[in-house]
Amino acid sequence: MKQILTKKAKRFLLDIPFPNKCPVCMRAIRWDKYICEECAEVLPFIEEGKLCRKCGRPHPENKHCETERAFDAVYGVLWYQDKGKKAMYNLKHRYGFNIAELAATIIYTQLEKAGLRDKIDCITYVPMHKDKEYRRGYNQAEEYAKALSDSLGLPVADGFIEHKKTSSQQHDLKGADRREGARSAYILGKKKPSDEQKVCILADDIFTTGSTLDICAGLLKEAGFETVICVSVCVTPYKLGDDEYEDDYEE
Repeated sequence: MKQILTKKAKRFLLDIPFPNKCPVCMRAIRWDKYICEECAEVLPFIEEGKLCRKCGRPHPENKHCETERAFDAVYGVLWYQDKGKKAMYNLKHRYGFNIAELAATIIYTQLEKAGLRDKIDCITYVPMHKDKEYRRGYNQAEEYAKALSDSLGLPVADGFIEHKKTSSQQHDLKGADRREGARSAYILGKKKPSDEQKVCILADDIFTTGSTLDICAGLLKEAGFETVICVSVCVTPYKLGDDEYEDDYEE
């Protein structure tokens, strides 16, 4: 209760110098709201049963998924389309953190329903290269991890994965090139999980092909985790085949 009251008090006090804004339309809203009613009604929420928990891609429920991934499950809240794209742009570039907090409350319900809530030990996130994080001012995946931490009551643990400098960025790559791009961008960090840390959440803002999360999940398992659950705010729909995605966002 003390943590909840402290969080509410913080939101109330911050609303004075930094008015609370809807993460989609960026209009002012009440201090205790995450989003305005108009935008909440049109957000493209992922319907239950429409996202394969094994591969993170939308396909018919009766289609057997044979995809092999390093991660063990995928959870998401919004499709990366329409107002979902606008919310992601604001999360990345305009401090629209409310969408991460809203998503975290929904993820709590999803994990609890799946019986996973009490099995998770910590939360980590996809790292951003330090130069890029300095220019932007923050890492949106880390901000999402913090929101998940508040919602789930679990610690954020970083340092397991590092982002090294690369000449290309994931949004410039297509299909199989994304996997190679991710493989060259991420390496094992210096930190190792404790003996008690066996199951972790890997947070990122957008799940596109899953290549980045797959490589990072593999590194987490190499570090010592037994189970990695990927959690994204948005999931990108694919149109015709595995390599054709609505992918026009900037990291």
